[in-house]
Amino acid sequence: MNRRLTVIVASAVLSASITGFMSPAFAEVAVTTSLGTNSSVPISQQTASRLSPAQTVQPIAAVYPLTDVLNVQIKSVLTEEILGGTRIGIVIKMENTSTSITKVPDYEVRARTSKGITYTLQSSTANPRVIQPQTTTDISYMVVLDRAEKITISEVNWTDVDYYVYPKKETLMTSVPITIQPWHGVDTSMTDSAAIRKWSDAFRIPALDSPIEYTPVDIHKESTKTGNVYVVQLLAYNPSSQRETVPDFAIDGKNDKKVFTGSRLEKDTIQLDAKEEKYLHYAIPTDQDTELLSLNLLTAESFTSGASSVVSYQVGRLNILLPGDTAPQNYEAYALGTSMKFDMRSELIHPDLQVSLVELHMNENQDEGSKQVTAKFRLYNQSARPLAIPMFQTELIGSGGYQYSGRRQVLAATSVLPNTGTTINYTYVVPATETGTGLALKLQDTTAQAPYKSTIAAYSVNLQAPDKEDKFSLYPFNVAIERWDISFLFNSATHQYTYKGKFFFDIERIKETQVDESFPQLQFELHDSLGRLVGTSVKSLIGQERLVTGENNIAFAGNSEQFDTPLTLKVYEIFKTENGDAKRLLTELSRP
Repeated sequence: MNRRLTVIVASAVLSASITGFMSPAFAEVAVTTSLGTNSSVPISQQTASRLSPAQTVQPIAAVYPLTDVLNVQIKSVLTEEILGGTRIGIVIKMENTSTSITKVPDYEVRARTSKGITYTLQSSTANPRVIQPQTTTDISYMVVLDRAEKITISEVNWTDVDYYVYPKKETLMTSVPITIQPWHGVDTSMTDSAAIRKWSDAFRIPALDSPIEYTPVDIHKESTKTGNVYVVQLLAYNPSSQRETVPDFAIDGKNDKKVFTGSRLEKDTIQLDAKEEKYLHYAIPTDQDTELLSLNLLTAESFTSGASSVVSYQVGRLNILLPGDTAPQNYEAYALGTSMKFDMRSELIHPDLQVSLVELHMNENQDEGSKQVTAKFRLYNQSARPLAIPMFQTELIGSGGYQYSGRRQVLAATSVLPNTGTTINYTYVVPATETGTGLALKLQDTTAQAPYKSTIAAYSVNLQAPDKEDKFSLYPFNVAIERWDISFLFNSATHQYTYKGKFFFDIERIKETQVDESFPQLQFELHDSLGRLVGTSVKSLIGQERLVTGENNIAFAGNSEQFDTPLTLKVYEIFKTENGDAKRLLTELSRP
């Protein structure tokens, strides 16, 4: 056994056990006592991170003694082919276990390849010359070779070279085998099982002295004017008893052919108080037909040569596998009319504002060859003061997993009165092949990370059964058609027919729900036996000329050159959206 290394190990173990001077970065370790002839082995080995049992061990390199008071740990290994050459970059975490300032030794740092070739690395001019007591710092080294080739680094060693004797004397101080996966550039495929994470598994970022834990919670694709963008949402949690700053790191998207660079949407520094959690969002622009398979998490490193020449690069830390297609039935089942539960971290929906889905229907749009789903939400204010109507967006997930954005009704009101409710409609155009089974509905915040959306609630939903022919509902109104008749008038001058209807309605209104001029109207349409539209009329359930319980006379605008029976009456609910009028078929009646 090398006597110097024996002393180093004994000293480090004694220092850790008696004085407790080991810093948090090196605290959870186990002592190893066997040493090789020409190389040292770890004085300690990192144990599993203090995450929940469901969370796996992080890929962390072992700690080695360099001197009696300095320990080293490999943080990053880069071997990357660049234009006209190959770049080797090594970043070391060096810890001073003593109680005084310690100088960084002037040892040569060398990288040895799997072929037995040794390269001497240059020290970054930004590296510290001394290390404060009981602290750990990063030290960067690099060399650029003038030839491009794939290189595998097997070990890094520190050698004390005495140039004042002849021949020069070299003393190997310590050698550290490479146990973490080297990074060869953005196309690197991570093979270390400890660096591969399943979706929704919590993790800490390896090689960073940060206690913050991250959990992937959502990823979805959005179509923008410039192309498709994947939006990734992570939940960051600070389990410590003090405020922590979220470190900078990158998220890239990866499929089987290409890597797509992502960027964090939160540009300001994010700090988390003790036990606090916040969301982080990343946008990953992709090609039109790209389907991502996984995400790479990368941290930044740098090397400075000369006065100001800085080389910045990124090193992959984790590969996060994406979930498979999320079936709508995996969402929590929703019961129509019940209050929805929202993400507690979202500030979009006021706690005193109850949001519930009160109607969900699907009908065919034969003219356009599609189907239309209409959802109506009720917003009820439980407080003693008016509350603003939140601008949330909705998204319908079809039975095949396809997503359809909702077109929101244009509202006149901007707030909900105390102890009162209001309604808002959304409509979705879906393919004619949509069955309507296995649907899911997402509510989304479009303001927090504009122009991208983040999900604040998601439920599995079922369509309502069709209304009876003579009864239909426009919440908060229930309408029954007791009897009706259509008469016609022939104009001998124009040789055209015009129509007039007499309807007897029974209209009930649910109390504690406010309506205004933006509330949906009823559109009555007359069709002849060939399905041609021969007359229309639009009526309201509010205002001076509203429909009432009892007799209502309705004149139809439009005419036809010939009278044909039977006539079919279709009644629609219509409301305005930013993209034009939307309508839902309420009932269809025939009259000979």
